[in-house]
Amino acid sequence: MVSFLSPIGGTMFLYLTLGAAALAVSAYIIKMRRRRFEVPFAQLWRRVLDQKDANALWKQLKRLISLFLILAILGVILFAALDPTLGAVDRRARSVIVLLDASASMKSMDGDDKGGISRLDAAKDKAKRLVDGMGGGDVAMIMKVDGQATPLSRFSTDAPMLDKIIDGIVGSDTPADLTRALGAAADALRDRPNPLIVLVSDGAFPEPQLELVSWGSGAPEGAGAGSAAAPNLAAVDLTGIDVRYLPVGKRSDNVGVIAFNVRRYIANKAAYEVYIEVENFGQEMAHRKLTLYNGDTAVDVRELHLKPGERTRQIYSKLPASDENRLRASLRPMEGAGGSDPFALDDQAFALLPARKKQKVLMVTEDNLFLEGALLVYDNADPHKLTPAEYTANPSLADGMDVVIFDDITPEVLPAAPTNLVFFHPTGEHSPFAIHGEIDHPHITNLDEGHPVMRWITLADVYMDKSNVFAIDAKKGEAALASAIDAPVIAAKRDGHRKILAFGFSLPAGGRESATDLPMRVAFPMLLVNTLDWFSGDQADLLTTYRTGSRERVPLDGVVGATEAEVKGPDGTLTATPVIDGLATFYGSRVGYYDLAAKAPDGKVMAQIELAANLASPSESDIAPSAELSLGHKKLEAPETFAVTHSQKLWIYFVLFALALIVVEWVTYHRRITV
Repeated sequence: MVSFLSPIGGTMFLYLTLGAAALAVSAYIIKMRRRRFEVPFAQLWRRVLDQKDANALWKQLKRLISLFLILAILGVILFAALDPTLGAVDRRARSVIVLLDASASMKSMDGDDKGGISRLDAAKDKAKRLVDGMGGGDVAMIMKVDGQATPLSRFSTDAPMLDKIIDGIVGSDTPADLTRALGAAADALRDRPNPLIVLVSDGAFPEPQLELVSWGSGAPEGAGAGSAAAPNLAAVDLTGIDVRYLPVGKRSDNVGVIAFNVRRYIANKAAYEVYIEVENFGQEMAHRKLTLYNGDTAVDVRELHLKPGERTRQIYSKLPASDENRLRASLRPMEGAGGSDPFALDDQAFALLPARKKQKVLMVTEDNLFLEGALLVYDNADPHKLTPAEYTANPSLADGMDVVIFDDITPEVLPAAPTNLVFFHPTGEHSPFAIHGEIDHPHITNLDEGHPVMRWITLADVYMDKSNVFAIDAKKGEAALASAIDAPVIAAKRDGHRKILAFGFSLPAGGRESATDLPMRVAFPMLLVNTLDWFSGDQADLLTTYRTGSRERVPLDGVVGATEAEVKGPDGTLTATPVIDGLATFYGSRVGYYDLAAKAPDGKVMAQIELAANLASPSESDIAPSAELSLGHKKLEAPETFAVTHSQKLWIYFVLFALALIVVEWVTYHRRITV
């Protein structure tokens, strides 16, 4: 009996066949077009005309023979493409999926007793021996398991091809998602005969993943009394599937960095604080040197002596800022026993500290002591002042400023970008936000607490005698930060390469009719601090360090119109990721630094940020291999030797037959037999 292993579906194959036949017939019609010859001898034409009636039927048949040969050649080639095989219906033949663990822990250099190869290399060798030992009727698929489940082949009996795929597998820096891999394998094996999953791994999986498996009705041997409870709908159903396990790995000793965080001080942004967490996952005393780097400069070196299972937390306080924003924590080996381990990936961790400098802040105001006093207490602001008359006479005086604050003045000429702007009580046609009207005695009811300017701010009891109301246009990236019911009185937006913040009300000053008590509250200096931090892109809650293997949404601070972002990885590879509602999707598969650039539909870069990714996974750093593994309370055994099954590939014979038909068609055509 003949079976077909082609990945092409039946409907698609039919469409391809009909299309190819139509092209072949068209080519035949073009080929059979007669060429015109002028013959001046009339007697010759009489002889041709005399024989025409007698030979007409034979000539038509000869021409159709050529068409039949062409269609036969095409049919044979298409049939060979279906990969017809004899013997694949053997009742003992298996459908096998090899789950090859390529997660971070598989980079441990203990694949053999000498530590000369990695666990992944050892797993590859075992997987290839498994594939090479299959019977002639067995088919296998290779699937890579890391933070994702990636099928690398279709079901095939071609062992050399499968071996080549296995050799090409490269380890990643992500934890393994075993649940996703088992689910994908179960779906691929659905309705296939004698399904078998072989997991080649070190078994370093979190316990919840190992338990998230269902074997159908009835509890497996060794299950507890609670196993008869209601089934978990999130569990992977492996009913009727034989699952086996091939272990790799020798050593369990490892010391790794499991947390690395950096933050600036709120009061003094020129200094920062570092938190590093290190754990000894081995069963012996461990000794390491922990070095903190700012760029290439070693900031601090400490010796760590960790007991088995001990976790230590190191805090570095009041570190001085520098022009370098890349930080790195490094664990280095020490002489003697317990000074090194086979897993180097978690010995390095990376973090980013936004570059910090004092911002030049220009106040265009008539001696507003509230505003001046609030800026004087902020260490990271370099305040300057101009009167409205001085600015109007010479706007170029604002050149070189990082921030300009307009206090009750709305000038016609604004400083050029990237200077950021703050307006108190803007009016007229030059207001950065359209003025919808004015409201008396507004009471703030709504705050956008997710915006960086409004962190730790409350304005519910702030008094204002009146305020302008802004008409917010979301299509322009405008956002209402504070509203009196539905009347926006504080608004913000990104305008090209700069940011603009506007308050609809005035600050108290001599001679002004309207005012607010906001400057007398703690919220006012905090509001200015948040605003300057937002302008500089230095928000304390901005997460720039991510875990590998997890899909995160990265906020692109006010970017409007960007549809796609380009991510450059630590190894220089470029990948595209969508941007939806100002959030870019980020997936780190490698440990290190990433550059993310948000782009408009025309390809213009609208915003660019830097990110860092670390393993930061205690379960993955716990590299202790498992000689035995249980899924859903069921112990997995080693795979058995494959039964001897028979199959014979037929495609090569059909290809040879097609070549023979091509030779026949060529000879008959050029000998004028079928013309």
